[in-house]
Amino acid sequence: MNIDEILSPERACSNLRASSKKKAIELVSEKISLSLPQLKSGHMYRGLIDREKLGTTAIGEGVAIPHCRLDNCQQITGGLFVFNTSIDFSAPDEKGVNIIFALVVPKHESSQHLKTLSALANFFSKPSNRY
Repeated sequence: MNIDEILSPERACSNLRASSKKKAIELVSEKISLSLPQLKSGHMYRGLIDREKLGTTAIGEGVAIPHCRLDNCQQITGGLFVFNTSIDFSAPDEKGVNIIFALVVPKHESSQHLKTLSALANFFSKPSNRY
C-alpha cells in the first residue's frame, strides 16, 4: 500500500492545535469531511471515538492512528494531521501524540482495513517517517 493511494493534499494539515484527544478527533473528522462531504463529520467523530473507547490507537513515539469503518464510506480514506502540541492518547510509551493519521474504511472492508492499519504502523515505526 502506498499512502498516496488513500491520502490527498486537502487531507494533510499541519500546525494544528487541540487541547484533548476528543478535540483532536473532532478536528480531524471536520477536516476529512470537508474534502469528502458524504462522510459527515459527526458520524465519523462518533465512529473514531467509539473505536478509541475500546483501547488507544496511539502506537507510540508521538503517533496515533484512529480508525473506524463507516457505512457511507466508499473507499479507504486517510488524513494526516500534525499538531503543534502533544495530546494525551494514553500511548503505550506514555508520550504525547502530535501526529495523527486518521483512517476511515468502508464497513465491508475488514480485511483491507487490517492490512492498511498494519502498513501504516510499519510506516510510522521508522523514525524518518515521523519527523
